Amino acid sequence: MLLISVIVPVYNTEQYLPDCLHSILNQTYQNIEIILVNDGSTDNSLQICMDYAETDPRITVIQNSHQGLVATRKSGVEAARGDYCMFVDSDDWIAENLLESILPLTEDGHIDMICYNMESVENQKHIPWHHTIPEGKYEQQQLETVCGKMMFDFEEGSPGILQSLSVKLIKTPLLLERIKPLDPRISMGEDAAVTYTALLHAKKVVITNKVFYFYRICPGSMCHSKDMQVFSKIYFFQEYMQTAFSNYKKQYQLQEQLQAYLLLLLRIGINNFFALKMRALYHIPFDFPELGKKIVLYGAGSVGKSYYRQLLQSKNVELIAWVDQKLSNKYVCHHLIESPNCLKNMHFDTLLIAVNDKEIASEITTYLNTVISDKHILWNPPKIYWWEKEFDL
Repeated sequence: MLLISVIVPVYNTEQYLPDCLHSILNQTYQNIEIILVNDGSTDNSLQICMDYAETDPRITVIQNSHQGLVATRKSGVEAARGDYCMFVDSDDWIAENLLESILPLTEDGHIDMICYNMESVENQKHIPWHHTIPEGKYEQQQLETVCGKMMFDFEEGSPGILQSLSVKLIKTPLLLERIKPLDPRISMGEDAAVTYTALLHAKKVVITNKVFYFYRICPGSMCHSKDMQVFSKIYFFQEYMQTAFSNYKKQYQLQEQLQAYLLLLLRIGINNFFALKMRALYHIPFDFPELGKKIVLYGAGSVGKSYYRQLLQSKNVELIAWVDQKLSNKYVCHHLIESPNCLKNMHFDTLLIAVNDKEIASEITTYLNTVISDKHILWNPPKIYWWEKEFDL
């Protein structure tokens, strides 16, 4: 029976730590060791760890001075005795059937890495993440598909494999090999540095989009804090990854993937440091002559804002209304959003739906058919180029 090492880096999470530990201890697969690595917590986290260790012999507590996440994870992996390792952040939790569900995918320990999925949770709202690379088993030449899209899938405009180490089950020797040389100065992109170099050295990988991990977004999360060193952190990550990828030359487009991934990090940095939101630029997927002269725009989200700016800049069309069922009577980009009911007696050539998702576009079309003729409605997925960004003001 495979032994699984569950590594939990702990730093000042006394409020959430019991929920995290309960989700691990209540796993339906019980052959686990739990390694709690306290990174110099100043709250009651260490005492909570010690209390739990007294009640369950599977728990080991490691006490470190505050050294950061990279050093904390290294301590956990170096102490691991399991066939596989997994990480759980101490303010998150996992599904109780996680290990029972994914261990059969290891083929009795012959798979190097299992990639599963997660949801972000904020105020009871669950937001699913996903790998863009299809579910399945990848080995030999098939792994070229994974490595060619793992860090950034240019067709989808996002990473092909989620960077988070918390949604990976990795063979312990492989993980130790990849985490041991990691630069401790990396404190942004540290998950990606291990995940993507491990994928390059893996022989067999399994991907599933089933959700087993729940990432809690709380006030202390990076996305809610202002980090004055964010750009130096991105620089350390870039330097490390360029060295790690240097032996692959042009194979897998690794340098191009890295550049695109850096843009994702820079977007976070610009938001943190300057409070500016940088988003993808969504191009209208039609030639303007196809749209006619008089245009109605439906949708006032991120895609709608991009389309709105493009329509305003064109001299060949007239935007006669911007509508959205949920945002009617609100101002977006200093423009009053109207209810679709205003279209019943309005003359126009085309209603352009500005959303990214095909199913949502279909739902909007079905709704609009109760108001106008569908011959006026146009939708295609917006065109997205990974290097193009705009600020959402």
